[in-house]
Amino acid sequence: MRWKNIILTLVLILITSMIYSKKSLNNIEGLRKNAISFSFFGATPILGITYERVLAKKLSLEIGVGLPSIGLGLKVFPRNIHMNKAMFHVGITATYFASQESEMTPGPSVVVYIPIGISYYGKKGFNFGIDLGPGRAYERFIPYGNLKFGYRF
Repeated sequence: MRWKNIILTLVLILITSMIYSKKSLNNIEGLRKNAISFSFFGATPILGITYERVLAKKLSLEIGVGLPSIGLGLKVFPRNIHMNKAMFHVGITATYFASQESEMTPGPSVVVYIPIGISYYGKKGFNFGIDLGPGRAYERFIPYGNLKFGYRF
């Protein structure tokens, strides 16, 4: 039941951010606001593809589909997003992980983690991100992270 509250909170933040982003993105010249990336962990627990959209000068949203999961993440950048510069970010990511039941993984679960890391948006479209942070899955805390490579458009 808790994961439904987390996902509802992320959706409300997304809607509010989208309304705000209409005006604030006009000042970021040359920024490619969309990205498709191959992702390892993060919004896709094993391997998958993510779509990322810059919503505001300091905010981006990520949606991922992978083996065997779907996920939603929000990143906040303390400084404005820039091209060709490594940028520090923090955020929250929730991933529904549809694993089969075993001794180590007792069936489907939601992994929620707080990513702390670095993103890089290259001028020619290259997209890179890496982060690590505390996560919660199967009623226990775990280290969790993300590595992704992609293309911005």
